[in-house]
Amino acid sequence: MEYLHVSIEINGVKLEVIGNYWPGEAASWDSPGESESVEIGKILTENGDDIGSMVAYFEDLQEHVEQAALEAHIGRKELQRDEAAIARREMAREAA
Repeated sequence: MEYLHVSIEINGVKLEVIGNYWPGEAASWDSPGESESVEIGKILTENGDDIGSMVAYFEDLQEHVEQAALEAHIGRKELQRDEAAIARREMAREAA
């Protein structure tokens, strides 16, 4: 489990999503596996209002927010990984 804190935009509304990211697990002989997912704790508006319970009332909207948060979290992790690789290459070049 990883902490999740991302900014997303749904239909022009900027939201901050806070919760947990579950990376999932591969299938094994005794388990069907599990896909990656997010567990949302709070959905904040720009004013700081938590609208998580209102969003949860609308299942399609909840799924949409979860998917957008998951994509934003994965995108940020990939960006951090790319930035770290660039920094390592630059350090190696400077050391040479």
